[in-house]
Amino acid sequence: MNEVKRSLDRIVGDVTTDKEELKQRVLSGKRKSKRKNPFPLVATVIVMTAVLFFTFNVFQGEYLKKDGSEYEVNEELYDLLLKSEQHEIEDPDELRTVVMQRLVESDSLIEYAKSLGYEADEQAMKEELAKEQQTFFEGFNEEELNSVEQTQLENFGYTYEQYFQTIHKHTIQFTAAVEWLDHNPPAEHTTQREVLDAFLGTHADVITEFMEKKQIPPADPSSVYVEFEGLVAAIENRRVLVVQGVEKDQIEGMSAEEIQDAAYDSAWFEFDETIEQLALYRQINVTFDPLSYPVSQAEQEKVFEDVSGWE
Repeated sequence: MNEVKRSLDRIVGDVTTDKEELKQRVLSGKRKSKRKNPFPLVATVIVMTAVLFFTFNVFQGEYLKKDGSEYEVNEELYDLLLKSEQHEIEDPDELRTVVMQRLVESDSLIEYAKSLGYEADEQAMKEELAKEQQTFFEGFNEEELNSVEQTQLENFGYTYEQYFQTIHKHTIQFTAAVEWLDHNPPAEHTTQREVLDAFLGTHADVITEFMEKKQIPPADPSSVYVEFEGLVAAIENRRVLVVQGVEKDQIEGMSAEEIQDAAYDSAWFEFDETIEQLALYRQINVTFDPLSYPVSQAEQEKVFEDVSGWE
């Protein structure tokens, strides 16, 4: 779940970073290196395939006339993220798709938390945002600040003020809801896919109208699942840890946690079928639903539960 926070934060990185380190990095025009993903969001645009297909279908179907949706897509946030991600994703259709995905995923979790009793502490979040913004700017003299702002405008087309007041504000809102869910897990086991599907069904008309306005194209419905290829590093009952970027001799004797720290990327998968034929340290290609992980991640590994096949 924290992938959304990481993607939103990566424009300037973690603003709680040491002031001087952050200052020098921004002045040099370099962005903080992306942190290693704790789960493989490979082919992000493919993940959105099911989202867009579902949305356009329900627009024409029975879900359209749900009782008045009060949800609104944050257009300003969407537009700013488009500018940010254009450096990462060149294809304009894919860009619009990926940004829309991130918004509906994060918004669905916020709304889900509220449905379980979460109440956002707006004052606390406002104070946190002000503190982090102050931490970022303090220590710059006027000349440095002008240089930083000019570089930001040239690179992304919007100011740091816009970043904090729109993008990072949303990050804080999302993080607060996710942390609440971790401390108040739902009584019934719920996955991100279930939360997202319900959210899309409830707000189909609003989301589809926004997608049409922004010319976000529908996607091929055949690509609900994605693939992750790597080395089998651990087997615990029906759960299998698959890792990338390490070899057998590098991880033998390590605990699962140590292996994940050493790997370039990793993911746990839960298999419905027998996995007796699976052996440690063999190469495997797993096909799975990348949204099939539990909403609450308190004291547990992220495990993808919907595995459609492997070879």
